[in-house]
Amino acid sequence: MKTLIIALLVSPLCFAANPTCLGEAQIIAKVSTIADKDSYDCKVNVDVGSIVQYNMNQTCPLDRDEVLSSGVAVGLVNGHDCALSAGDTITGVIVKTPWGTLVLE
Repeated sequence: MKTLIIALLVSPLCFAANPTCLGEAQIIAKVSTIADKDSYDCKVNVDVGSIVQYNMNQTCPLDRDEVLSSGVAVGLVNGHDCALSAGDTITGVIVKTPWGTLVLE
């Protein structure tokens, strides 16, 4: 019981100690579709049924539903091609930026 009380008291302190923390999660899944592409970036949607692994950062969690609804920016290759295509595996850490974009690192 004491451990639970301490964990509940310390948990909010972790968020207060890192105000730049907006959300992070480790993911392994498949890309379902290309959501959006412009001159600077490419955003993909994650296939919910293909998620093999989704681990939220304990001190800076990123909810899975937010990833599924927002999509993930994966960048461009060759200056204009999306880095991933439908059916490709997305793997790495997703980080939420200060402007609200979810980026694969």
